[in-house]
Amino acid sequence: MKPFPRLGRLKATYLAMLGLSIAQPATAEESFVTQQSKADALTFTLITGDKVSAVVNKDGKLGGIRLVNADGSDTFTSIFKRGNNTYVVPNHAQALIDSNTIDLELFNINKLYESGYDDASTDALPVIVEYRDGTLAGPAVPATLAGMSLTGEIELIDSAAFSISKDKAAQTWQTLVAQADVEGLWLDAVVHAHKVTQSETLTPTVPLTGAYGESAINYNGAGIKVAVLDSGYDIEHPDLQGRVIASRDFTYSSNGVDDLNGHGTHTASTVAGNGHESEGKWVGVAPAADLIIGKVLGNTGGGSTYGILNGMQWAVLSEHADIVNMSLGGTATTCSGPLVEMVEALSDKALFVISAGNSFTRETIGSPGCAPSALTVGAIDRDGNTASFSSRGPSPDGHSAKPDIASQGVSVVAAASGGLGDTAYRVYSGTSMAAPHVAGGAAIVMQARQDLTPKEIKDVLTSSVFSGDSHVLEQGAGAMNINRAIDQAIVAPANRELGYFDSATNNEFTETQITLTNTSDESIKLKLKLDLIGEDGKTQLPGTLAGLEVKSVTIPAKGVAQVPMWIDPSVALNNSAYGAITGRITGTTVGNTDQQVTVPVSFWIDQPHVNLTVNLTDRWGNQAGSPSKLYLINEEDDWGSLVRLTGGKANIDVPAGYYTLIANIMTYDNPQTSSGLVESAAQMAVLNRKIDGKTEINFDARNAQPVTFKADQPLDPQGYSFGFTYAIDDQEVAKLAAIEMAPDYVNDMYAWSQGHDDRFRSFITTRAVAPETTVTMQNGVELDYIKQGLALSFHGEGSAEVVPVGDAGYSTDWSQFELDGKIALIANPNYLTSYMVGNAMKHGASGVIFYRPDRGGRYKGAITGTPKVPVIGISTEQGEALMAEIEAGNNIVSWSGIAAERSPYAYSINHIVDGRIQSGQINIAEHKMHKISASYHSQNDERPAWTDVMAMTNSTGEFYSTGSSQLIMLPHQRDEYFTASAKNAWTNVVMPNYQIQSAGAYFDGPRAMTEGAEQSTTWFKGPRAGSLGSSGSAIISRDTNVLYFNLASFGDAANHDGIFGFMGSSAFGLKVNGEPASPYQGTLTLEPGSHQITLEMRSYARGVGERSPINDKLGSLYQGFYTVTADEQQQGVQPILVPMVDLPVDINNSMKAGEAAQVKLTGLLDGVGEVALADVQFQFAYGQECTIANVPAYIYCPVSTKFSSENWLDAQVEHIDGEWVATIPNTGNVGDFVHIRTIVSDYGSSQAEQITMRAYMLD
Repeated sequence: MKPFPRLGRLKATYLAMLGLSIAQPATAEESFVTQQSKADALTFTLITGDKVSAVVNKDGKLGGIRLVNADGSDTFTSIFKRGNNTYVVPNHAQALIDSNTIDLELFNINKLYESGYDDASTDALPVIVEYRDGTLAGPAVPATLAGMSLTGEIELIDSAAFSISKDKAAQTWQTLVAQADVEGLWLDAVVHAHKVTQSETLTPTVPLTGAYGESAINYNGAGIKVAVLDSGYDIEHPDLQGRVIASRDFTYSSNGVDDLNGHGTHTASTVAGNGHESEGKWVGVAPAADLIIGKVLGNTGGGSTYGILNGMQWAVLSEHADIVNMSLGGTATTCSGPLVEMVEALSDKALFVISAGNSFTRETIGSPGCAPSALTVGAIDRDGNTASFSSRGPSPDGHSAKPDIASQGVSVVAAASGGLGDTAYRVYSGTSMAAPHVAGGAAIVMQARQDLTPKEIKDVLTSSVFSGDSHVLEQGAGAMNINRAIDQAIVAPANRELGYFDSATNNEFTETQITLTNTSDESIKLKLKLDLIGEDGKTQLPGTLAGLEVKSVTIPAKGVAQVPMWIDPSVALNNSAYGAITGRITGTTVGNTDQQVTVPVSFWIDQPHVNLTVNLTDRWGNQAGSPSKLYLINEEDDWGSLVRLTGGKANIDVPAGYYTLIANIMTYDNPQTSSGLVESAAQMAVLNRKIDGKTEINFDARNAQPVTFKADQPLDPQGYSFGFTYAIDDQEVAKLAAIEMAPDYVNDMYAWSQGHDDRFRSFITTRAVAPETTVTMQNGVELDYIKQGLALSFHGEGSAEVVPVGDAGYSTDWSQFELDGKIALIANPNYLTSYMVGNAMKHGASGVIFYRPDRGGRYKGAITGTPKVPVIGISTEQGEALMAEIEAGNNIVSWSGIAAERSPYAYSINHIVDGRIQSGQINIAEHKMHKISASYHSQNDERPAWTDVMAMTNSTGEFYSTGSSQLIMLPHQRDEYFTASAKNAWTNVVMPNYQIQSAGAYFDGPRAMTEGAEQSTTWFKGPRAGSLGSSGSAIISRDTNVLYFNLASFGDAANHDGIFGFMGSSAFGLKVNGEPASPYQGTLTLEPGSHQITLEMRSYARGVGERSPINDKLGSLYQGFYTVTADEQQQGVQPILVPMVDLPVDINNSMKAGEAAQVKLTGLLDGVGEVALADVQFQFAYGQECTIANVPAYIYCPVSTKFSSENWLDAQVEHIDGEWVATIPNTGNVGDFVHIRTIVSDYGSSQAEQITMRAYMLD
């Protein structure tokens, strides 16, 4: 059986793997897979050249999104969210987005991630450039600019695909958007299949489509070519044998058109599967249709836009497909772009049947499903109800009614890729499943009515639906009825758009006509009825708005008749009803003929507009500049947007109604915002404001009140994150959310709101520590300083002379300064560098103070590494004042207090308020918080580490609690307090270096904290070994015969799962019944029955000790072997046993040489927790080695010797009072490292072996 992977983006490459055996060293090379841990850290280069960093949490979701400066220094980050999509839009790109010149999705970090466009995966960004009509006609070729490489040309729609080199993105962007012949710039996004859930096996869905009706039963799609553009097909599945007449792979998959995903096999068999493996039970809709398979989605379920465009052309122009099924799409903010244009260009030759999408709320029809010519399909269940996940209309253009039709999309059974016999079929749900039902139905109708064009087939299908009263924006005309379509005599246009009424220019009484065509040989008289409803789906409209001028109509044989209709757009409506007005004209026969027709209609009435002016003023009284933001939300339909500001002002025309406006105003530390840093942030809102006439709203940050936090201990916030969510829906996803992340140089937070809105939720998040050390000039004036880069702050009590050293540039003669024990004052107009600080330290400086003369405000330099002396920056104004004091002979600076990196406590606060924004003093009650006493272990030295905390407010995803990581000096112990609320969860991230990408991190969470709980934890405590992870995700889970793997690379003693970053490597391997097995994309399919599964994990550092950039001496190699019996009856979490070794080390990860120590040994069973162990072995050895002989781990080690497994020593192991305890004599030499090996088994089928090299050290 072939592997059957789940959808998702998992990176894996095949290497040589060690043979697996419990309690034995590996000796043979087998298949091995490099491991991307549960958690990961990524960087994205935007089309503008800006950099964004993010963290992939353990369930594969993206969080911790943050802009980073090119030099690595902190910067303000603004995040804008719509549903599950997260946008980071640099200010200089907003105007081009507003004018629809560039694709907003270029800044959709979720889409870049899902497309595999992070910097570790690719050094180029794929885009599609749209040119003026005719630019690429004939021999013309697109111009290739510097930094671009041509992927391919799509002449049919005057577009070309390019890859833009990320290291030249900024320059290429500036040139490209200035080109006169460029009309649009689009992300060549990876488009995904529209599948959502798996459910229990149910009854067949094909009979519910009318396919077995009296008329339809005579047809099976014979002679009709249906192209399925999807993830390929199972070339061995019996249900598809003989059905495929042509196939081609557009994804460059190593396995060609063969489907290792399963989605394409499922949709293809729904269209035309023969049902062989089920003796006809799970037969497709049109089992005699010819299938054309275009593999445009890869084995992970996604495919590039460019590949899909080529697949569309190939299917229609080369293979002459009559129908094209596309159960795929992407989110869209506008119904335009290459995919939509290609549908329109080819729809005269083939009918495109496209799934609507699975975004479940209004105006979420995906692209290309929104294309006007597409037959767009929504999903219904077996009772005819709209599926909860099915995307609703209107189209992203805001006025076109979509979908066009609906069909079965809930718990659909069809062929399973890799399946035979009992596993030959799978159950999927989604609009992906609904579309092939309609494609199959179209094939039957096309076979029966071969004189019809693709558009006419579409019209027939929508005219002949089952009767129903669903909202047109949910099901279009209604549920497909194939049987009726075969004999449908009266045909009307699909989703006829009757008009667009702009309140400003076109709001007059209008008469129009709907054409009904009679294809029969007899005249037919119909009784007519019109039902309309507002866009909100619930407002019944007044009879004076629109109506039919006749109650019946007779359509002559082979003729047409016009049904006159009138619309009066001047009729006042409820605000929520404006927009896409939709409904159906239904006609039923008068007389003997059994005919009826459904005519879906729509028209757009724009809500009356009024002028709105919004002014933003900062605390200096100036017009607010970047990075200030304004958000506008229309409460009637919950749409919202980021509004572009020009000179702190926005002037826009908006529909009359109720609005919520949010202004986030940033004030710099000096009146000239061209220099300095943001000093304060103000979150302001006008909530539930009725705007029915010309209105001006002023947000003045000087009116906002301070937000402070008071606890039993004094607090000093280290930056803030703040924002809002709006209109949280039933799926716990905000229809709109925004987050601003303010780095630690932002001193103050202000807030103000007016009114109340139940759908609005505000939050202010911070991490606060003990008040920082005060640094005071000799005249008593305190310096308002900020930490520089990765440097230390002043700590304790002291004073020193300050010596000016000029700009400290390359020409500085340092010998002229007497700096021993003194503080160097650097006055450089541009920047502060590690080179400058290093020179000051070489000449004996005990600290550095920096400012930029003549510039104004403060500055934060990018100091790399952590100097052993404090380095702080002050504003231009204070720097000049300090210089004046020195010149007057007052050259002493004193300090007193606790540096932030040595604070004895830390508070992670997420203050959430519904309906408004709260200002003033917020009292923090420690007894209601979750307290964790944390010990941060070192390695017999003082070393820096960094902590980040990510908060998660309902529907926001994970975001950093402040805009800056916080330095902490190890070893260290402190009490940490966390807001405990059902509305919030936390993830702790602890890093041995400033950036996760370089040195990795340990993770705890995400998890909800418990009010009043107290616990203790350790970080960096050895041994580095196996981990179940802290989020509750299963290491191995089973669904039928498919195993899913979700692995942590390693963990520390507290079971915090970790990753190495660039400084290490992690991998895993598998054996099934003793034979090597190769998982594909994180999954493995088993033959039926029970199997012994052995999982090997291996993680090692690339450099150790002085060979390591972070001087990491411990845990140089971890190797784990985990064996379990995978039985068909054990579905879900598999019982992986992980040994837990409690080493009694001190906070330096050391034990005393010559002093025996007792080690407590326990076992954690995945999905269960601690379990009794049946057998325990424990071994140890002393030495300096970093790795084991015969293990291919490439480590730069201080010694070249590799450890031999013959040198393991057996520890005494005892079972005392229900606990397993091993005794290590620690008889090695001072400076030796101790390697350990643990072998355990439980009373079931689970066994484990773990080896850690350099687990701890002897002193």
